[in-house]
Amino acid sequence: MRFISGADPISVYAKMGSMRIKKFEDYAQIMLTYADGKSAFIETNWLTPYKTRTLTVTGSEAIMRLDYITQDLWIEQQTQSVQPRYPFQEPLKAELQHFVDCIVEKKKPIVTGEDGVKALTVATAAIESSAKNKAIQIKN
Repeated sequence: MRFISGADPISVYAKMGSMRIKKFEDYAQIMLTYADGKSAFIETNWLTPYKTRTLTVTGSEAIMRLDYITQDLWIEQQTQSVQPRYPFQEPLKAELQHFVDCIVEKKKPIVTGEDGVKALTVATAAIESSAKNKAIQIKN
């Protein structure tokens, strides 16, 4: 969400738990809020009977839906719907190639160490939020 929004959340509220695998959480619903009033909702689980990887972004002009498995993208506006076509890429291969390019060509990685630290901060706040059943403020 940090990549999409270009901002860090200021608070997180989460509910998570275990239904099948009692050693760790197997589902979570996480709501992020931002300083500008926008919000994001993340739902993840190990419970669905089939693999699904989707992203939906809702804006005032359109809704965009992405299927990470098929790499299909749909853009739905009030007057039209379009489905742009992009060449299929093997995600792990692209990730590893980018890593190699960053080392060999001294490029800045798309996802930085700072991004990792911020993601961990949000994940930790989500776990705390679920345990305390309240929103947790995130210090940026």
